[in-house]
Amino acid sequence: MNAGFRPEPAQPQPGSPTQAQFEPLYVPPNPEPDENIRHSLFGEILDWMLAPLLLLWPMSIAITYLVAKSIANQPFDDALEDRVTVLGQQIRTVGGKTVGQLRTAGRDILRADDVDSVYYLLAGPDGEHLDGDRDLPRPRANRAGEPARSGTVEFRNDTIHGTPIRVAYAYVNLDPLHERTVSPTPPPPLALVQVAETLDKRA
Repeated sequence: MNAGFRPEPAQPQPGSPTQAQFEPLYVPPNPEPDENIRHSLFGEILDWMLAPLLLLWPMSIAITYLVAKSIANQPFDDALEDRVTVLGQQIRTVGGKTVGQLRTAGRDILRADDVDSVYYLLAGPDGEHLDGDRDLPRPRANRAGEPARSGTVEFRNDTIHGTPIRVAYAYVNLDPLHERTVSPTPPPPLALVQVAETLDKRA
């Protein structure tokens, strides 16, 4: 055999199957059923509706908790307000001097609480201590510079010796005649009355 001879590839005969005839024909995918389209659209609508609800749900729980806690604590605030009103009646001016001191029995009644610790403070117009707990924090100064108003019991949260407390306080007008004038000058002398308690009952 001649070493330089290479046989030519066989040519396909007429009528014989070719490689193209053996390749599979392209079959387009089946169109997505209408039911699947409806399910996908419904899922998108649910996601669009539920996403805001998932954000509002924790907020609604927090608001409900705060409202319920406020309602539950209202009777305790009312009791503090009554104590402030009673204490305010013990302050008066005698001989040009502000006096206000509870008797031992009254002090014992004021502090009578099986659960919480009770504190109180009576202070004169110049901030002088009249009776009660000296270390009970006093109201912070009004940023707007408005004068204190008498006869209104207000509340705030504070701490004493690192312990949270609820404080009720009011200013007592020691010169009621000033209330009858349109624009009293100088302002009437005001004494401070405070009653506070720890928060064990409110927990």
